[in-house]
Amino acid sequence: MTSSQAHRTSARHPRRIAIFGGAFDPIHNGHLAIARAADRRFNFDEMHFVPASRPPHKRKEHLADFAHRFAMVALASAEHPHFIPSLAEAGDDFSGQQLHYSVDTVRHFRQVYPSPNDRLFFILGADAFLDLPTWREYEALLSLSDFIVANRPGIRLEALQLVIPPELLVSQSARGTRGAAGQEPEGPVVARLNRTTVHLLENVSTEISATDVRRRCHKGQSIHGLVSARVEEYILKQSLYR
Repeated sequence: MTSSQAHRTSARHPRRIAIFGGAFDPIHNGHLAIARAADRRFNFDEMHFVPASRPPHKRKEHLADFAHRFAMVALASAEHPHFIPSLAEAGDDFSGQQLHYSVDTVRHFRQVYPSPNDRLFFILGADAFLDLPTWREYEALLSLSDFIVANRPGIRLEALQLVIPPELLVSQSARGTRGAAGQEPEGPVVARLNRTTVHLLENVSTEISATDVRRRCHKGQSIHGLVSARVEEYILKQSLYR
């Protein structure tokens, strides 16, 4: 089912749609732990995993072919009924060679889910959030969707708050009005903005990294337990990262 089909068949009630983007080279159990933790807290209708086409901040870094990264995302999502592998950054030829920016990807999902009652949530790690001011149109991005920041030990809340331009923050007088609407998910927040909220997702830190998975594959070492069983099988059969 495509994103547009899912929207047409389930547009009768406000929906919570999560966007989880990344290189996913490969997608590993750390990514899935964040996804499950966010899903438990926010009770999403759909979570779209978006393999990055050619991340602007990784232009000089070699990535596995988009087809492989998408296939692994699809396999990792298979056991979760509302985890959806997304082709949002695949490009017109599905090669994933075109340059995409996160702000454009979120705008794409806002077109797919145009109802003002539908809420978009952009999931990313704390390290990536700290780099947000280097992203294209990051102030616009902060206003297009809620954010869910998966924190890790050593990063203080104050550091995350400094990323947000003061003019985007909701005024003191408006805070009570937003809370009265009863639509804010409960839990810790980094900041409340005029149109969106930056939520903090805690206690999901993991030592797994894609770099370590690739390194272990290159050395012929086991990656069991670092990625899902289906992804492990795919990597071995395709001889990826050797």
